[in-house]
Amino acid sequence: MSSSDPQVSGALACGLREVVAEIVGASAIDRALGRLSVDVRATYSGALPVGWVPIRVMEAVFREIAVEAGTNVADLHVRVARTSIERTFRRFLRMLLKITTDQALVSRTPVIFARSYDCGRLEAKIPEPGRGVITLLDWPDAPDWPLRATRVGIETVLSIAGRRDVRVTCSRTSSGAIFFANWGVSR
Repeated sequence: MSSSDPQVSGALACGLREVVAEIVGASAIDRALGRLSVDVRATYSGALPVGWVPIRVMEAVFREIAVEAGTNVADLHVRVARTSIERTFRRFLRMLLKITTDQALVSRTPVIFARSYDCGRLEAKIPEPGRGVITLLDWPDAPDWPLRATRVGIETVLSIAGRRDVRVTCSRTSSGAIFFANWGVSR
């Protein structure tokens, strides 16, 4: 495996691996992994929370698992990522998220992203109440995987924190992408 491949943190990969196994079952995972190369299978199965896993490995594995689940990789990834993020944040930060300001929530996005991916960086701001703009920089042609996961992550954390009607969209840019987050504001 080339170390120049963009990677996802081992902790994130392990969380996704645990959730997808719960959702589709061990036998579906075994069948999916059986169709992959030994290297991909070993990297996915041997991932540890302290290392890194190439995004292409996660995409390849999820593509095969999606076949087993009768869905596509994007829908499977969104479902698994949302469940994994909800679990993590509800377990550790639930009460804190309820009393945290919008600015504090959105400003933490770059830190979480930096711990999740070894490429690119985020800048985040709230130009007005109920609206966040998060910009991915230094990662032109980023794979769909981190764009989808970042969108789902922003949406899920804001929802867990009690924000209503959260919607996040993503558009590619020449240097990465831009995420627009909108949520209901109490008046």
